[in-house]
Amino acid sequence: MRETAPIQFGDLSDTPLWIQIWQQKMGDILLFSLFLLVILVVMLFRDSLAQRKKMLNTVKYGVLAISFLYVGLVLKAQPTTTNIVIFVNSLKGFRFPLDELYMLEPFIFLSFVFILVTLIFWGRGVFCGWLCPYGALLELLNVLRDRVFPKVKFVLSEGIHLRLIYLKYGIFLIILGVSFESFMLSEYLTEVEPFRTLVLKWKREWYFNLYFFILTAGSVIIYRSFCRYLCPLGAALAIPSMVRKIPLIKMKRYDFCSHCKICTRKCSPQAITAGGGIDARECLTCLDCQVNFWDEDVCPVMVRKERVRTSRGC
Repeated sequence: MRETAPIQFGDLSDTPLWIQIWQQKMGDILLFSLFLLVILVVMLFRDSLAQRKKMLNTVKYGVLAISFLYVGLVLKAQPTTTNIVIFVNSLKGFRFPLDELYMLEPFIFLSFVFILVTLIFWGRGVFCGWLCPYGALLELLNVLRDRVFPKVKFVLSEGIHLRLIYLKYGIFLIILGVSFESFMLSEYLTEVEPFRTLVLKWKREWYFNLYFFILTAGSVIIYRSFCRYLCPLGAALAIPSMVRKIPLIKMKRYDFCSHCKICTRKCSPQAITAGGGIDARECLTCLDCQVNFWDEDVCPVMVRKERVRTSRGC
C-alpha cells in the first residue's frame, strides 16, 4: 500500500518566539490597544470632560474598573521596576534586545509605549492614575471608603508629606544600583512592590499576602500612600518631569491660583505647590483641579467672570 506523505503546516521553529506569542494573543492585544487609545482620547479631550463632571466620573471610574479587572487580573499587564532595571542594564552593555526579551510580553511592551508617550505629553499621572492596575484598585477602594467610612482617613501634614515624597526615589536608586552587582538581589528588593501578589491573585506565601493587605489598607487610610511615598516605579516615571518643560501639556491654572487654596485643600495627592502650580512628579491626573478650573460655582475666577457676564446681560 502506498504511503501518504504527511501534510506540512510550516515549521514554527522558523518563526521568532515573540511573533508566535503576539499571534496567539492577538485578540487581547487588539482589545488592550483599543483601551489604551480610549485613555489617550480622554487625555486629549480632558478639558471638555472636566466641564462635564458627571461624564468625567463615569469615564474615569469605568476606566479604573477595566484597568484593575481586565488589565491587572486577566492580562496581568502590570509593569514593574524590574522592567526598567532590565532596560537600563541592557544599555550598560550597549545592546537593546528588543525582539529577544521586551517583545515577549506584548502587554507590558504596549504599556511602556503608552507610558513613554503620555509621560512626555501629560506626565506620569496618566499611567499611575488611570492605567496601573494596583493604582486603579487603590483609587476605587478610596472612593468606596469615602462613601462608606468617610471619617476613616488621615492626611499627613505638609511638612511630613514633602519629606516622604523623596523616599520612593531612594528606593528606586537602591534597586537600580544593586542590579549592577546582582540582578537577583535587585529582583528580591522589588518585592517592595505589591504588584506581583496582585497579578498572581494572592497565590503566594502568607507573608507576601499579609504585606499586600497591610500596604493596601494603609493606602486607603492615607490616600494612596504606597504610590506617593514608596513606589519605585512611580519614582522612575516621575524623574523625566524634573525637566522643566516636561510634561509638554500642563494643567490649566489661573494667576489667582497662587492665592486661592480651594484646589489645594481638595487635592488628595497633595500635588499642588504653595504657589498654586501643579507638581507633575506627584500629580496622579485625577483632574479634580481641572473640574474646579471650569466650575462657575467653585472657582473664584470663574465666579467673577460669570458675574461680569451676567451684569452685561450676556
